[in-house]
Amino acid sequence: MFKFSELIKSPVDAIQLRLKDPVNESFLRLAAVMAAKAAKKGISLIMNDRPELAIASGCDGVHLGKADMTVSAARKFLGRDAIIGCTVRGRKDLEGLKGADHDYVSIGPVFHSPLKSDIDNISYSEIRGLCRATDKTVVAIGGIDAKNVGKVLQCGVQAVAFMRYALADKDTEKKIKQLKRIMGSI
Repeated sequence: MFKFSELIKSPVDAIQLRLKDPVNESFLRLAAVMAAKAAKKGISLIMNDRPELAIASGCDGVHLGKADMTVSAARKFLGRDAIIGCTVRGRKDLEGLKGADHDYVSIGPVFHSPLKSDIDNISYSEIRGLCRATDKTVVAIGGIDAKNVGKVLQCGVQAVAFMRYALADKDTEKKIKQLKRIMGSI
């Protein structure tokens, strides 16, 4: 899988578990072990797209895309204490969430990302506008690293998500600490 053991040693606040393949029992067992280890470290484990897998594995919440369960259905299913996040690609998506009981929105991709190669990057002015238009935590995604995180934070986002930056090479913990230091200085 990914460098989970390295991630939970680092100063991350949350980890999103993304799985696009069909789920089997061994995945659910692994996700449950990951959720327990993350909880011991005070790190939230969020399941991507699948509230039913979040419950089955003991994750702290779910991240919902446009084609997933609605926020209100996920809230009823997961309960008041679950973390629920949503993907937002623009103002129209954000307006569609008015009155929804979610905890954060993710916006992006900000920079080119092979995971989102079919989606246009979101501009700095769009990021600023979306940040001003919501009272929810805004998480920027897509191609974020130590060289560009300052520009993203200056747009008003409160958090960033990354995959390739800290997980593609060695020194995961060192890279995450570096990113957190930069973020704390802005």
